[in-house]
Amino acid sequence: MIHIVLSEDISLTAHGAPVELPKSRKARALLAYLAVEGRRIHRLRLCEMFWDKAADPRGGLRWALTRLKKALGEDCDWLEADRNGVCLSVPENALTIDSAAGERLLVATESGEHDDYAAWLVDLRERAATQVHTPSSDVPVPLASDACPRQTIRYTHASDGTRVAYAAMGQGRPVLKAANWLSHLDAELEVPVWSGFVMHLARRYRIYRYDERGNGLSDWNVDDLSFDAFVSDLECVADTLELERFPLIGVSQGGAVSIEYARRHPGRVSGLILIGAYPTGWRANPDPAKVERGEAEMTLVRHGWGDDSPAYRQIFSHSFLPSASPEQLERFNSFQRQTTDARNAARFIDVFGNIDVRETMAEVDTPTLVLHSRGDRRVSPKMSAQIAAAMPRAELMTLPSNNHIPIDTEPAFAQMMDAIDSFIAQLPE
Repeated sequence: MIHIVLSEDISLTAHGAPVELPKSRKARALLAYLAVEGRRIHRLRLCEMFWDKAADPRGGLRWALTRLKKALGEDCDWLEADRNGVCLSVPENALTIDSAAGERLLVATESGEHDDYAAWLVDLRERAATQVHTPSSDVPVPLASDACPRQTIRYTHASDGTRVAYAAMGQGRPVLKAANWLSHLDAELEVPVWSGFVMHLARRYRIYRYDERGNGLSDWNVDDLSFDAFVSDLECVADTLELERFPLIGVSQGGAVSIEYARRHPGRVSGLILIGAYPTGWRANPDPAKVERGEAEMTLVRHGWGDDSPAYRQIFSHSFLPSASPEQLERFNSFQRQTTDARNAARFIDVFGNIDVRETMAEVDTPTLVLHSRGDRRVSPKMSAQIAAAMPRAELMTLPSNNHIPIDTEPAFAQMMDAIDSFIAQLPE
């Protein structure tokens, strides 16, 4: 039986005997981080966290994973790694965290410049300090973390064979969030746009999310990238989960996808929650300058999305999060690159330009909450007003934010989540 203990350092035993861990402080810090998180972490995120100053970050990560795999033993299947992500699934009774955790691990990254890891350790020590010891023993019990509900990721297959990744978090009433671009089931838990939003829902409901085809952890190499395919993928995930009746959340272009799903399946959606949504894409804009901007964005993205310079991706960062801090914008820039490649990014913009549910959304007789930031620079608040005016059971609420999606450091976020919770509470189960 393998057991991991985090105290002043990290130690590993197998059948009661100590196991020699790599001498590299970064490798031991990586083991601690993966063991506590217990979820799949994107390789790029790990490289940024531990090897951001190294000449070959991916090589450093590969070296560390090889040493950790050897230390855990050939028969241990806890550590899983593929070309995109890494996950260490440690059974609850095999991980113990002492209140001293982090005192030496804090310097495990040698350079002392790894701020994300240092911040994680601060949170770890605060949680470890609150754990309960058994009265008959000085041995600390495993840490029960209520700060981060565990996420499980699985795959289903759409009607055309496309692999679609979906995730489940939390307990309670099932709620499904439709996919939207710029998502990544793993990485989005660590970026300002999505982390607070997802965690709030996961602490109250059984929240299901999935990555759009061509994006995130779903298949990127797909022939059909279209609005109908997006709706079909939503149908596929809801069917795979065997959800009979549920609230459905649609964000940005996911709002139109959710509207169309509710039109096709009125008996399954108990309520719609639309955030920053729009009924028509940029090609339907009566202003020729806005159409030209959409075409220009496609060209810029096609040629610069994967470039090492964030200049091209900065276009989206500033339109999504104009009120974000420089640190938040930098993290969002990095996150965008993880979500998809340049070719698909341009294809997404093209598809979004043709979205149009104006003729059908009036048919949706489902209780609907429409939320939109008043200063949204990515999608005009007029778009949500059109939706609320056309749908017979919709109510509109505007939020005091300039960000496309309010982030959890601004007052508008709390207002948005309170409105969502109140809306879901009055829906029939």
